[in-house]
Amino acid sequence: MIGLRENFKHGSLIMANESNNNQSELKAFFVQHGTKIAVAFVILFAIIAGIVQYKEARKVAAAEQSELIGMGLTYLYAGEKDSALVEFENKIASGKLEGLALAKASLLAANIKYEKRDYDGAALLFQNSLDNAGSVALVRSAAMHGLAAVKMEKGDFSAAANFLEKYIAEFGKRTGDKEDRYQKDEPADEVPMVADAMWKLTLVYQQLGASDKAKATAERLLHIYGDNRAFADKARKFLAAL
Repeated sequence: MIGLRENFKHGSLIMANESNNNQSELKAFFVQHGTKIAVAFVILFAIIAGIVQYKEARKVAAAEQSELIGMGLTYLYAGEKDSALVEFENKIASGKLEGLALAKASLLAANIKYEKRDYDGAALLFQNSLDNAGSVALVRSAAMHGLAAVKMEKGDFSAAANFLEKYIAEFGKRTGDKEDRYQKDEPADEVPMVADAMWKLTLVYQQLGASDKAKATAERLLHIYGDNRAFADKARKFLAAL
């Protein structure tokens, strides 16, 4: 019994020593690395918190920007275009609008000026919209289409052709492939006005005396947008008159 007790004691001492050694090693590790680990956790937490805060701030900023053009939209929806134009121009001049909100306000003001035949004023606002639209296709394309329309009205057909060519290249994704269309694999255009832009480009080429380009564009329009009766009929009549 005495021997067994001694062995047990000896074993307990060994285990105690090992435990102490493990604790010492663990303590030494945290002394050496603990601060780094704590800092790493703090940094990670700060990054996550920062991302969340940034997203929330973006939402708040977007809401505030939308509020700034709200009154102009109210006037516009009520059919009070003169009041809407004054409101949009005041907000643009204030310097408070930025990014997409600035692009939208400029686009809406440009449309009103275009309707009033103030083409120079419209051109400046369409360009301002394009410069601030970023990658938002609907706003960007509308501004580009507006610039082309202004150039057409002013008889600058070369500049109009340039805008329309860029418009079609950037936003026109349909191919006219009948099999893909039947299988529903044909890509869709990014915006709904590509056929209109292609028809305008046909007319612009004709005005520039580029008959071959006008014919090729009308044929392309008929090939890709043959399912759009309005523009397909226009293209057929144009080609028949050549």
